[in-house]
Amino acid sequence: MEVPEPSEAVEALSETLEHLGAPDFLPEDWIILCDTDDLRDLPRTAAKKVLEKAKKETARRCLWNRFDPSEMEQELSDNGIDDTEIDDRRLKQHAMSLIDDVVSMVQSLRERHAKIPPASSQSRAHAKTVAARLQYGYPAERPARSDCFDNDVRRQCRRVINEIYSTGKVLPAPLVYLISTDNPEFVKIGFTTCLERRLSSLRTASHVEPTVHLTIQGPPSLERELHTRFAASRHHREWFRLTDDIRTFIASQGNG
Repeated sequence: MEVPEPSEAVEALSETLEHLGAPDFLPEDWIILCDTDDLRDLPRTAAKKVLEKAKKETARRCLWNRFDPSEMEQELSDNGIDDTEIDDRRLKQHAMSLIDDVVSMVQSLRERHAKIPPASSQSRAHAKTVAARLQYGYPAERPARSDCFDNDVRRQCRRVINEIYSTGKVLPAPLVYLISTDNPEFVKIGFTTCLERRLSSLRTASHVEPTVHLTIQGPPSLERELHTRFAASRHHREWFRLTDDIRTFIASQGNG
């Protein structure tokens, strides 16, 4: 099954949503529409459509990374499965076995959201909140949940897994990358299954051409290892100060 490439606007907004806490939890849609530069000046209907697509893309990327064949292979190896016994069928089977964990995680997030008390008990503040919701075309009541996942998370997981494993040709060469954008003092340590698409989104969000310091073929677990290794230099989420330790690491890999 071919998965359509997201537009640059959707890709860029997906990056923004990740910084806001996606795909697990987000502010209400009307807040994002009001506060996000890429959406504020769009016609209301168009902005809502872009946001809806960006939320779906953010969740899809999250699930794709969770069920990525490289990650599944690593987990099976960590569980003592011999490499010679690991094939596409076994990788897909393992991915399917993890769906309950994802469903449970999302359900827990939604239950926690439902228990959050109203932002303010002051009638004036509440009235302004309701008015803002209505202005952006949403119901007066606070939504029951605020995340990027479908109502039927189990079905969504199965769909993504089938997308990954249906053709027999899984995503090529998943990469961990170290990239700087407009501020050369910082570096983003991230994971992608399509470097060109990620570069495109970074170009959209920055006024300068991204600098690719290093790419390493590897699963998301490698990204997490580097995040842990350089935790003392973390600035925010996937962004780190480009310290001498990180520069030395880049130089030691030989392609930066």
